[in-house]
Amino acid sequence: MHLLLTGASGFIGKNVLRAAPRDWTITAVSHHTPLEPFIAQHGLAHVRPAACDLTNAPAVDGLMKSIAPVDAVLYLAANGDPAASATRPLWDLQSNTIAPLTLLERLSGVRFVFMSSGAVYDGLTGDVSPRTPVAPRLPYAISKLATERYLEYFAERNRTLTSYANVRFFGAYGPYEAPRKITTRWLTAILDGQREFTIRGNGQNLIDFMYVDDAVDALLRIVRAADFSGVVDLAVGAPITIDAVVQSMARALGVEIRVAHEGHVEEYIEFRSADRTMRDRFGFVPSVAFDDGIRRLRDFLVTSHHQERHGQIA
Repeated sequence: MHLLLTGASGFIGKNVLRAAPRDWTITAVSHHTPLEPFIAQHGLAHVRPAACDLTNAPAVDGLMKSIAPVDAVLYLAANGDPAASATRPLWDLQSNTIAPLTLLERLSGVRFVFMSSGAVYDGLTGDVSPRTPVAPRLPYAISKLATERYLEYFAERNRTLTSYANVRFFGAYGPYEAPRKITTRWLTAILDGQREFTIRGNGQNLIDFMYVDDAVDALLRIVRAADFSGVVDLAVGAPITIDAVVQSMARALGVEIRVAHEGHVEEYIEFRSADRTMRDRFGFVPSVAFDDGIRRLRDFLVTSHHQERHGQIA
């Protein structure tokens, strides 16, 4: 298997690199962050780093000419901050739609797995699934849904893809996630002794948290399933409120905290996935409980802080 992995320097990308089979050849594409230190640290001799701006057509031409033909693409590159799309919709469109289209126009005979988002269900409440009609209003969700439709076109009408999967991802937490994410940001603050926190919004916004090891396991199963084409939700299916997430983190660390609320959030989630495709078609069920995952992330953060203090590669 020769896998082309975009967004390889991001949160999910780094965890895919660590978990993917060592007998695969992986071309790992990143834009702003060099991957060579990470590859060396983890002994990933089967990974070939490549720097490329995927919105730049000549750069993508150069990338495709420089690598061997690929069997599959796992497309993770994206705007990583959905809320920012409300004030920067053009940038979000370039990140989430123009970039994958630029690559799709230069591919033929491959399987394409696109990391979409549960945000496409924006504005809905209750149970949702890929069969649910959607009409999102958040620019991030609009751009993700547009790319889903383009992928269907390239597979079904243009016939340049052998198969595809639009993975509506509901989110994960774990090592290498962005420092701004609530789990790392608040865990770090709690470890530093902070006990009073302010949540934007009313704290009842739902979040479906999957530990990253489970998410990567699911993605690799989807990549391998060359006979599957369609849309699938990747979610635990049992979301909890932001308030409950924060209190769970405090319990996992054995501390008491006080929480206040202010303002509002652009992405307010009131839906949950009822899709069973990952279980029924791929045999996937998340295995890491939230409290256990939080303890794993805590241990990773403590180790990373120790390494940084001693000048080691994080």
